[in-house]
Amino acid sequence: MTTLFGDARFIKPQSINMKMRILPTGILAAACWLSVTLSGCINMSNQEKVPAETITEQLIDSTANYVIKASYPKDVQDKESVIKKWVELKVSDKKFEWKDVKEGTNVYIISFTTAKSDSSQTVGYVMNEYENTGGASGNQKVTSFSFRNNQLLDIQQILNFANNNDIQLTRLLAAQAAKDTMTFSTDMYNESFGLNFLKEDGVTLDKEKCKCDGFFFGSNFQCFVIRNEGIGFVFGKYVVGPGSSQTPEILLDWKTLEPYMQPGFSRIPKK
Repeated sequence: MTTLFGDARFIKPQSINMKMRILPTGILAAACWLSVTLSGCINMSNQEKVPAETITEQLIDSTANYVIKASYPKDVQDKESVIKKWVELKVSDKKFEWKDVKEGTNVYIISFTTAKSDSSQTVGYVMNEYENTGGASGNQKVTSFSFRNNQLLDIQQILNFANNNDIQLTRLLAAQAAKDTMTFSTDMYNESFGLNFLKEDGVTLDKEKCKCDGFFFGSNFQCFVIRNEGIGFVFGKYVVGPGSSQTPEILLDWKTLEPYMQPGFSRIPKK
């Protein structure tokens, strides 16, 4: 089940890490540079413009030892302010974690990118969390929020993961990634997707290989945006390819997804 502040569907938690160079000219300069740089980190195809009904809000806090800056969308479809609550919790947790920090140049940045599908009447946001605690590199995670008809969409409302569909869909992701060897690494995405952990029958998990009690292949689809052509699945830096790939997106078109769609979901809303 999905909760507002976490995803209980993950049997094997997966972190999305990103390394990035920080300017050596001080914490404020680093924060300013990051706020500009992260706005271009998502390498999405067919990037749509931010819809007019969306505005950007910010939360900023700084001390001599840290800078926290969060930019997030305020969208008319987000009736329950789920994105704002998510950001506020993230910022609150980070401030509590760093409240006793005596020295260092700690930086925490949240930024976002937007995807809009007119045909599906959806808008989606990919939230980027960057954290650096003074070293030469930092970590980044990506989280998505998609809305239609004033409701937050869950990927399991759209795709049916039963009957090993989650494994079949994962293979489709891998097949699509294999078409672009400059962006994606076979070894990296087969490991991250969990395909390396399957036994010879292609559906049974080898717990010794994954060193885990279980692996939910649906976890590969949690960060998503709906586009006119299909659904794009976004991955963190170094998860499915080299650092030069940034945070790439794999698009599966509607025709490919059709056999796995939930019967109650229509990509074109009924009037």
